[in-house]
Amino acid sequence: MGFCLFGIAALFFAAFPAIWARYPKKHPVNHELLRYGDLKEVSARLDREMHGSVEEIGPFRFTASLLVYDSGHEFQLVPYDQIARAEIDRPESDEPAAVVVQTRSGRRYQWYRTWLQGKFDPERVVAKIRAAARLDMPAEENR
Repeated sequence: MGFCLFGIAALFFAAFPAIWARYPKKHPVNHELLRYGDLKEVSARLDREMHGSVEEIGPFRFTASLLVYDSGHEFQLVPYDQIARAEIDRPESDEPAAVVVQTRSGRRYQWYRTWLQGKFDPERVVAKIRAAARLDMPAEENR
């Protein structure tokens, strides 16, 4: 019985690469890139910017116009011009502080400073996001 369960689990996990090979737009990275336009255009933009000047703070990459979060098992991309808010969420419990980013369309990203999501200084990350997204500027200058 245990061997059958193991076999079923192996088939289940092996199905994902087969699905992604057949339907590339379903791959999590491609799905994330498609949020911001044509896959080829966004991919080319990301490639160009990653070959340029990039500042790294833990799993975060700060390019000229994109915030890239890549913890190794998760990939997220947010153009700075889409960021409406960036702050630190400090729960009162023993949970670690989290970096919270909200886009103009209402999408919310939350990244914790853990060994699984990456070690980083939340204050430094939020300050860098706010500067790159120009969130501290008056509204009429921030366009």
